[in-house]
Amino acid sequence: MKDSRRDFFCRHFYTVQTKAWMDSRVWKFYLRTLLKQHITRSSLLLVDNLECHVSGESEAIMSEELKAVLQPLPKNATSVCQPLDVGVMGPLKAKLKSLWLFENSTATTAKEKRLATIKRAIAAWEDIKADTVTNAFNQALKNNF
Repeated sequence: MKDSRRDFFCRHFYTVQTKAWMDSRVWKFYLRTLLKQHITRSSLLLVDNLECHVSGESEAIMSEELKAVLQPLPKNATSVCQPLDVGVMGPLKAKLKSLWLFENSTATTAKEKRLATIKRAIAAWEDIKADTVTNAFNQALKNNF
């Protein structure tokens, strides 16, 4: 599968790579192109321990280009972060499933199916309220700190 990156509906980006896992190329694009425009003051980015997230290059981009701090989560911190997974990803996955079940897609090619999936993901995410994310994060902090 060929790597590609496209601007979708002017506000959404997606990438396609041979492995469906975040790689350093996509991560650097995220940091420099997407995240950078949202950092306006001192910031801390908490990341999991995926190799491309915690690389020296990622730290350099964060500190030198974005003037922010990159902080890997401690190993085995899943239990601490679980409320975020339940509180944010649970509702998102439920919305994705609901949209998919009621969709009358005529997509037959891989490209058409990818585009239908992207549109569904955008619709599902846009339906998630900011309070949903805030409440899940606050719950994680309250339960663990």
